Amino acid sequence: MKKVLIIVDTSRNTGRQLLAGAEKFIRAFDRWQVHTKPPEYLDSGHEIPYNLNRFDGFFICDAKNISRILKTDKPKIINYIDEKNSPGAISIITDSEMIGKMAADYFYSLGFKNFAYCGFENIPWSEKRMRSYEKQVLSCGVEKIFIYKDSAAFLDRKAPVVSWLQSLPKPICIFGCNDDRAIYIMEACKIAGISVPEEVAVLGVDNDELVCNLSSPPLSSILLNFETAGFAGARVLGSLMREQRHNENINVQPVEIVERQSTEVLAVDDKEVVAALIFIRNNFHKLIQASDVVEATTLSRRSLEYRFKSQLNRTIKEEIDRFRVKHIRKSLSETDFPVYQIAQSLEFTAPEHFSRYFKNITGESPSEFRKRVSKAE
Repeated sequence: MKKVLIIVDTSRNTGRQLLAGAEKFIRAFDRWQVHTKPPEYLDSGHEIPYNLNRFDGFFICDAKNISRILKTDKPKIINYIDEKNSPGAISIITDSEMIGKMAADYFYSLGFKNFAYCGFENIPWSEKRMRSYEKQVLSCGVEKIFIYKDSAAFLDRKAPVVSWLQSLPKPICIFGCNDDRAIYIMEACKIAGISVPEEVAVLGVDNDELVCNLSSPPLSSILLNFETAGFAGARVLGSLMREQRHNENINVQPVEIVERQSTEVLAVDDKEVVAALIFIRNNFHKLIQASDVVEATTLSRRSLEYRFKSQLNRTIKEEIDRFRVKHIRKSLSETDFPVYQIAQSLEFTAPEHFSRYFKNITGESPSEFRKRVSKAE
């Protein structure tokens, strides 16, 4: 039986989900003798107090004081802040390019014209998310984004970020590199007397539900498929311990944006467009058409279409589709409802029409999407 040392920071969702995925693989497909690091209240805080030669492999997530483990050539799966490989290691790395793009597209879809980013200095994944976010925002015709970065060691220092927030044009959307950074921004907004989300909309990454729901207001966040990555990481570690070659890192994909109050705002000044958006938000689960949306305003079809294009850069139908597809993705990824039941919730009369509708917009069928993002069993 292989002996594996697992060291995972379970204080955050990232570690808990990776560990849950690894546990599912071990329980279903392999038998390991698992050892874990003592909890912090029993831990001296120094280097790992083990003879590392006794272990056949290592599974590590954001742990401290592991330099000896990183230097060993034993098989190891690493989710580490620096995203650097070490001898014998396969890294679990978030797809920061896709994360940044998703954040930019989301804020742009809400009608924002002013964009900002708040991240950490000298942390590779934070820099990657910033560059991707900036690139996508600029590709939409926005002239610039506002950027604030400092060291993670200065999270208790609010005066500089308060001044930065006060200098920004309003309304503005701010993408925090992770949930911790996004909550830091919201706390600074309170000090500055800035309203969230009316003046500043805030989005984080990791979707740690306890952290997001306990923040004030509750934080919107990008959900990542860490449990799937944990399952894959355990599978790869098992292969490496059997001396099978594996050279590719494990990629953690963003699944969806979980919306909460921190982004519940429509960044448009046109009252007719706002009325139309509210109607769509309240009725997208019905088989509404553009003509139904027009009736919720005082405008003609042509005038409302023109204002949609100028304010949101999309048509009324595209906005209806955006809400419906978001609902479908959420249902497929977060529930076990069969496809026909999800179709019925949106008033589709036949599952095949529903599947065709989803594939025409997203490029994949509902079953293909569910398979890609589903949690490993």
